[in-house]
Amino acid sequence: MRQVATKVALGEADAGIVYISDVTPDIAYLVLQIAIPDAQNVVASYLIALVEGAPAGELAQDFVDFVLGSEGQAILQERGFGESP
Repeated sequence: MRQVATKVALGEADAGIVYISDVTPDIAYLVLQIAIPDAQNVVASYLIALVEGAPAGELAQDFVDFVLGSEGQAILQERGFGESP
């Protein structure tokens, strides 16, 4: 979907529907963003899980803990992703 946002930013498309996270800081000033009303909007869910028996299971758990922790959530919020449930 970032290609759609880029096409709009370059003037190669009049409009597009993308996730807010696809409007990166390098193009945000080039496009007009219009929020879709909640009643018509679709919210994407991104799952995170460990693979049972993974050789780097502890490292994977550390990553999951980071993503779900306050610092990881702040990074995701900064990049346009909503809070995890």
